[in-house]
Amino acid sequence: MPILEKISQSSRARYWTDSIPLEFHYTAGVAGEEFRRELKKNGRFLASKCAKCKNSYVPARMFCPSCFIEMKETRTLEGPGYVYSYTTVNRNRTGEPSDPVTIALIRLEGEKGGIVHKLNNEPSKVTFGMKVVAILKDNAERTGALTDIIAFKPA
Repeated sequence: MPILEKISQSSRARYWTDSIPLEFHYTAGVAGEEFRRELKKNGRFLASKCAKCKNSYVPARMFCPSCFIEMKETRTLEGPGYVYSYTTVNRNRTGEPSDPVTIALIRLEGEKGGIVHKLNNEPSKVTFGMKVVAILKDNAERTGALTDIIAFKPA
């Protein structure tokens, strides 16, 4: 609904403070759920491939972002990834000082997209292009979330 009254003086503007209780559930979608199931069950990443442009994406997705067509072909990936970009932070989420943690964008060979996750390595030894493999939780502990990956370590 638009505001119909015109305010010519900012001192006449009204406001109130309150909160709106919102509840929501995030769904990963069809391709996201397949990706999560493969990670939980077999500890592998699932990629989807476009039949038109031949691009392949990790994590798997339903539609090609380049061609906008449905991607039905999927395949599992087991090889190492590589560090495409990274940063090291020494503060926690509240801004308090903490031990250094390196966060990296991990790309998999021949795939577009990637996975952002922690590196299990000394920050001074991280390099661009460094080969890494995922450290996963035990089968019984996996839930099908990206938190099933403990970290990535040098290959």
